[in-house]
Amino acid sequence: MAATDLAVYRECPPVVDTVFTVEPDQSPVEAIVEAMTAATDVNPLETTPLYEYVDADALNSLFHHDGSENAEILLHFQIETWKIFFRTDGRIRVCDATQTTSPEPVFE
Repeated sequence: MAATDLAVYRECPPVVDTVFTVEPDQSPVEAIVEAMTAATDVNPLETTPLYEYVDADALNSLFHHDGSENAEILLHFQIETWKIFFRTDGRIRVCDATQTTSPEPVFE
């Protein structure tokens, strides 16, 4: 494995896969909220705020990219029964933590 490969495994099935792209009207946090909304089919105003799980300002600073990152960074956190994986290349994956699968790379 090359030094730049990031091998992280998940043991839950993906429910939502999306890619965040830099846009003036959307932040990384907003992209994660949209992915969570798609996974849960629940209005984000009716759920626990994301800032209770992660520092939104830090997340936006870390992941607001222009597609030319030199470092691979993957953030993983859990909100209730959902595991969220977010990479600096913009990929977002939401998995259902109530179900288990054989270990597989988060992103291939």
